[in-house]
Amino acid sequence: MQKSLKLAFVWHMHQPYYKDDKDGKTLFPWVFLHSIKDYYDMPWYASNFTTIKATYNLVPSLIEQINNYINNNANDILLQTLKKDINNLSEEDIKLLESYLFLSNEKNMIKPLKRYYELYLKYKLNKTIKNFDYQEILDLEILFLLSWCGNFLRETNEVIKGLLKKASYYTNYDKDILLETLILFLPLVLEYYKKLQEDGKISVCTTPYYHPITPLLLDFQNAIKAKNNVELPSKLVSFKEYGIRNTKEAVSFYETIFKTKPNGFWPAEGSVSLDTANLFATNGLKWFCTDEEILFKTINNKDKKNIYKNYTLNIDDKNIDIRFRDHFLSDAIGFNYSNKDPKSSVDEFISHLEEIYIKCDFSPLVNIILDGENAWEFFPNNAKEFFFELYKKLESTPWIECVTQDEIKSDSQIENVKLNTLASGSWIGGNFDTWIGQKDKNKAWELLTLTNENYLKIKDNLDEKTIKLVDREFMQALASDWFWWYGDDHYTIQAKEFDTLFRKHLINIYELLSLQIPKEILEPIVKDKQSKNFHIPPESFIYPNIDGTKNNYFEWLHSGVVDMKKELSVMDGVKYIIENFLYGYHKGKLFFYIESPMLFDMKYSTKLIINIDDIEFELFIKEGKQNILKNDIWCVSFSNQNEMEIEFSSDMITLGRNIKFEFKLLRDDKVIQSFPAYNDFFIKIENLNLNLKNWFI
Repeated sequence: MQKSLKLAFVWHMHQPYYKDDKDGKTLFPWVFLHSIKDYYDMPWYASNFTTIKATYNLVPSLIEQINNYINNNANDILLQTLKKDINNLSEEDIKLLESYLFLSNEKNMIKPLKRYYELYLKYKLNKTIKNFDYQEILDLEILFLLSWCGNFLRETNEVIKGLLKKASYYTNYDKDILLETLILFLPLVLEYYKKLQEDGKISVCTTPYYHPITPLLLDFQNAIKAKNNVELPSKLVSFKEYGIRNTKEAVSFYETIFKTKPNGFWPAEGSVSLDTANLFATNGLKWFCTDEEILFKTINNKDKKNIYKNYTLNIDDKNIDIRFRDHFLSDAIGFNYSNKDPKSSVDEFISHLEEIYIKCDFSPLVNIILDGENAWEFFPNNAKEFFFELYKKLESTPWIECVTQDEIKSDSQIENVKLNTLASGSWIGGNFDTWIGQKDKNKAWELLTLTNENYLKIKDNLDEKTIKLVDREFMQALASDWFWWYGDDHYTIQAKEFDTLFRKHLINIYELLSLQIPKEILEPIVKDKQSKNFHIPPESFIYPNIDGTKNNYFEWLHSGVVDMKKELSVMDGVKYIIENFLYGYHKGKLFFYIESPMLFDMKYSTKLIINIDDIEFELFIKEGKQNILKNDIWCVSFSNQNEMEIEFSSDMITLGRNIKFEFKLLRDDKVIQSFPAYNDFFIKIENLNLNLKNWFI
């Protein structure tokens, strides 16, 4: 029998649980916005092709939040504000709208809507919408929502098509009918997944209910097994009960929604261990997926050909299959292809598949597993052209066959290998460092432990309703999302908001128990800076839009971070002006973002002198844009939010090169801050796309 390459996509759909159940409010709108943009579009793209199949992972807590919108239980604070008459908006309402209404991707979501882009340019001048008139705010609200509408809505819904054609000068009726249309669309999303699964076009898998790192809940020693020198929190209690409950409730919830039991899991963050596999098998699962690094550790062999097989683990007289993702190819779609021509991206992807096909003397199973929602706003037109080009090419390539995860076991061409053990770890580095081991991460676990100890002291005296509510808050607080942003391994401007959400769950528990809230739970874990070291190197290429505005945290998510306060760069005891800066690079360009609320001050003559490989630039800190050309290098600076782009000549920024970087900040010709203070600082140019690890999957 002639071999073929079996291509198994898994698109992971997940957002953190944004609702505060005690207050009854949904604090962030991302579930709603991704529902109208991505959750329907992704399976719809595939449905346009006869032989394309895929697996979609829907996290139970995500489905629950979608149902909250459908059942009018979400109480989303942004949507509630959008429903208000503009004449009745308070200052707090305006502030909330300002924080969201330009969080659409500028290039791919704002610019294509001419009126939206005009309003965006006006907003950039003053960084406020307080000077917008009634019509401008109304247009802005509607255009924001339209920018998040996916291609299915844009192409098939008459209300959406009509509003897009109208383009501006909208009415309150337009806003009301738009919001009503979008809410009415939400039930179609889950129904579409059900239909496609019943038709055999897709399979749907799931995740433990609130997206926890299950191996840590079952046994914190799994962190040691994954990496023997990890520093565990000083005090821990077992959360095994919640690990078991997350799994059982996910299986039960899936059966309620889809009228059948789930066959498989994508565990949160691909996190697995031997006892986790046993838990999954005990709950009737037939398979789960994780990262290739787990297989390499399990069999002590890094030959990549081994990942292209199906594995069966026998544990306690139960069998469960394991599939291992191709890390490089999965990340290539999520990170590399958004700034490339769709045809060249697809050709590159197919060429990698062909290399695998040729090298393997068996029919290789290639598992492509990645985030199914967050990347597409960085592609033109919500990645439709990329996916249509990809699926068209896959259909026309005779040696490639798309399969769902549920079909793999019965495919006689796929080689099956037996395992008798499984290493512990996640999709990031094959360990759990992203969720435990650093000071702030451990602090979160210690607060959970303290709260759990206080709970257990009085649990026997509580009624069943209170116990149920407390356990739900614990499960939400044990989600992986909070720990992701603690520590210095990931940087986001929203770290404090995530910290607040995490501690709110613990506060809710104490209020349910009628206990005094400990002081340490009221104090933020996230301080002004989280880094243990003054320098965190970049973790992938970055593609910011240099316009003086940090449009959203994804722009600078993978950048390097230098903390001035830990580098002791201030002169003569002057207060830190430049607190830290972010940097990154791609394709011959260096990018910098200086974080300094006090950099622009009319009382002083302020100058920033930047030295790059002994080529010096002088930037006078003033409003507006500066262009400086030096030796084929040019620099652009916006003083209001201080983004800079420095473009090198093509032969200057090459892999392996170390670029020396330093600066001095002068006020009235006096140096008040310099960097570096002691040793030389070099930016090392590396092919970072080979080590991408920061996306939610």
